[in-house]
Amino acid sequence: MCLNPIRCLGVNMVFGLFKDGDELYDEAKEQIKLKEYDKAIKTLQKSIEKDQSNADEANLMISFINLGRNLDSPPNYIDMANRLRAKGPGTFEFGLSTFDTMKLAAECECMADCIYVRTMQTNNNRSQIDKGQNLIVAAQKLQAAVGNEMLQVNYYFNNTSITGVKMALTLMAEGNEMISAAWFWEDPKKAAEFQQMAYNFRRQLGETGEANQVRIQQYTRSCRCWICGRETMGEGLHFYRMSSDISPQQRKESQQSMSDDQSSVYVCRACYSAISRRSDEISKGYYDAALQELRNVEARLNQQIAYLEARLNSVAMRR
Repeated sequence: MCLNPIRCLGVNMVFGLFKDGDELYDEAKEQIKLKEYDKAIKTLQKSIEKDQSNADEANLMISFINLGRNLDSPPNYIDMANRLRAKGPGTFEFGLSTFDTMKLAAECECMADCIYVRTMQTNNNRSQIDKGQNLIVAAQKLQAAVGNEMLQVNYYFNNTSITGVKMALTLMAEGNEMISAAWFWEDPKKAAEFQQMAYNFRRQLGETGEANQVRIQQYTRSCRCWICGRETMGEGLHFYRMSSDISPQQRKESQQSMSDDQSSVYVCRACYSAISRRSDEISKGYYDAALQELRNVEARLNQQIAYLEARLNSVAMRR
């Protein structure tokens, strides 16, 4: 028993300073088991400084901790995958878990691709199609590499059970939806085909796919424009509904040009935009005229106020 606590504390600190690399490495592994990751990183770095024999494994553990801190970072996944590939076939022990190095490396590489593609920016239909296709390719790679096994990184750090197949199906659905949206402008029928594929993937995921069905109906619905008579396909982009009072006689003659409830007529994009723009021009004319009239009224009121103030001043001076 130590009779002098301060002296004993100093002795323990000195002994701590003289721990060798192996001791520090073992200490870091215990800290990892307790999920004390900040402490573990510092201890691992000290062990590397003192002894390079465990440096590769220590750096691998540091990389895994950094990955867990930001699971949305492709560079973190790539760094982890590269270190696992360098380690070679075998196992990687982290805390109380043991991972197959090659399986974990493949998962990290696939997840890096998936996250990177998901964050790609699009500014036109072509780039949107490219992103959708890249999502599908990344999903196929993930499905081949991980399959029905759980994504290990997500499970370890978030306790989230999701298989490679489920993640891949989600990405395939997203990719087809993105391609569909890009094609809707040029080819509504083709856009509907991609929505149908997305619907199939959503159903495999156990979802209703209701949003996909709604789009399929919109994309494939066709009409004859009430105004110009042009036939067109693709409600919400190539033609629109306009509320209207339709007489009984017109209802009999123009079924293809009105909504099912007969409360609206279908108008093609060209006619709709022409009417809207002309309406805007007329509205702007009325607005400008009204604004000018308000200014005229304001000017007349200011003149009257000035006149009344002058009269009041004149009366006051006479008194």
